[in-house]
Amino acid sequence: METSANQCLKRRGVTLKQFFINNEDVKTEVSEWGNKENPTIICIHGVGSSSLSFLELGELLKYKYHILSIDLLGHGKSPVFNKDEDYEIPNLINWISKVIKIIEKDSFYLIAHSWGSCIALHYAALYPEKVKKVLLLDGSYHIKQFEYDYFTNMDKKQLAFEPNCSLNEEIQSYEADFDGYVFSNWDDFLYVERNNYLRWSELLETAVKDLMKEENGKIRFCASGDTARGAIKSMYNSPTNLLYDKLKLPILLLQATLPSSWDEVRTLEVEEFKKGTNAIVKKIEGTTHLLHWDKPDLIVEEVLSWMK
Repeated sequence: METSANQCLKRRGVTLKQFFINNEDVKTEVSEWGNKENPTIICIHGVGSSSLSFLELGELLKYKYHILSIDLLGHGKSPVFNKDEDYEIPNLINWISKVIKIIEKDSFYLIAHSWGSCIALHYAALYPEKVKKVLLLDGSYHIKQFEYDYFTNMDKKQLAFEPNCSLNEEIQSYEADFDGYVFSNWDDFLYVERNNYLRWSELLETAVKDLMKEENGKIRFCASGDTARGAIKSMYNSPTNLLYDKLKLPILLLQATLPSSWDEVRTLEVEEFKKGTNAIVKKIEGTTHLLHWDKPDLIVEEVLSWMK
């Protein structure tokens, strides 16, 4: 049966299709745009997000590409694991490779954001024959221990935020944020969300609502603090800099520029990433970590130029 959300999207001219994979090894929802005869792009989202975080990109790219976006483990409609170890990179790559075998038999392009970028590079290192090119949205160059050491050794008074200086600090911060983001109703949630981003649209409203669920009369994140903890530990335990010399495929990294207080550490990490991977790096001025939400039209221009 078609959901009311999908009916609403159709009225707006959105051609999104969603299907659920439900077999013994894999259970997840996949969002799909475009014609299967066109080149395929597989999208991998970040921590706390969902397959619909690529909703605007999917709508803008659907006439030239076949786009498939996956709900990662513990996110959206995917199952939640009880052990942190289940979110570690070896298990994630095993899981996502099974999903990809079901949804795409041929080689494809990858677009990935944040934590999803780390997963994308680990997948590409293990299955280089499957991936044509990778486009990373402000992800994969962040190395947890490097950032902890950097912020530990700097004057915190220079910062407009409280940095995480250890794995435990970051885990505690994420757990508090994810489990504490609770609202009495959808209107209150949307009021806060509209002020969290640089811009707003009807499609972004659909995307942010997909991050949440109604449970016991409250609106809360689909992804729990436990899932966030597992994701952060996976990035810490399997840093992407250990992969750099194994990555031989074309990589384009689109880098955020906000907040400016991150400029120095971003620059240091990006330089190491460029040296190790021979990636092309482009700064997208005036964007936060969610740069595909901040400037979707500009990101689409980069996709069209890169994936041809």
